[in-house]
Amino acid sequence: MSQQLTSERVSSTAFTRGDLSDVVKRWPDEASRVWTHGAVGGASDNEAVKAIVATGSSVRDVEHSDDLDLVLVYGECRPILARPPISIDLRLYEQDEVLQKLAAGHDYLSWTVRYGVVLFERRDWWTTLRADWQDRLSLPSVTDALKRAQRAEGLYRKLFEIGDADAAADLQLSMLTFLSRAALSKADVFAKSRPELPDQLHGIGERELAERLIDALERRTERTTRDSVI
Repeated sequence: MSQQLTSERVSSTAFTRGDLSDVVKRWPDEASRVWTHGAVGGASDNEAVKAIVATGSSVRDVEHSDDLDLVLVYGECRPILARPPISIDLRLYEQDEVLQKLAAGHDYLSWTVRYGVVLFERRDWWTTLRADWQDRLSLPSVTDALKRAQRAEGLYRKLFEIGDADAAADLQLSMLTFLSRAALSKADVFAKSRPELPDQLHGIGERELAERLIDALERRTERTTRDSVI
């Protein structure tokens, strides 16, 4: 594991600038790297920040990441942060709220506990949370995932009909992602990041859905490449 720096003054643990690049395997862009270094560097001096955790495809062994998913847990009062770039999906939770949501089976926080990596924590806050919850996380709700897939499909069809092909394709990808998560939860498998879903689907015999998702992901990459050139 990368060497960690411990501050006796605040009993906090954070990664050094070089270590962050070992943990975050792919930065979506330079702005996300700079912002995250600043947030982690400033957390030690902000008693309100209990933990900063990275999750999603950027910290997984996959080839491509569209954004960086970060969870920040705070206590006492909500910290004031610089606005993150569009390439960062930042979600803030009050520390008691985290416990309540995990007890209720919150999908996103459950994924973060299972697959996230700590960038900063005060007094082992996240490490203690993970040890307490790792073996009793709820699988994402099949019913909720199917409802979200249905809503995404409805919007996809409307956008497709009016000719907004790119927006429709993004919603189709969302629909297939929700269908994939539903299928995995039904098979008692905890879903990983989106690029990893096709392999998981093949593992439970959902080959047709896996191929549809692969096709949608490839088309998403093609659109992203096209837009970056324009």
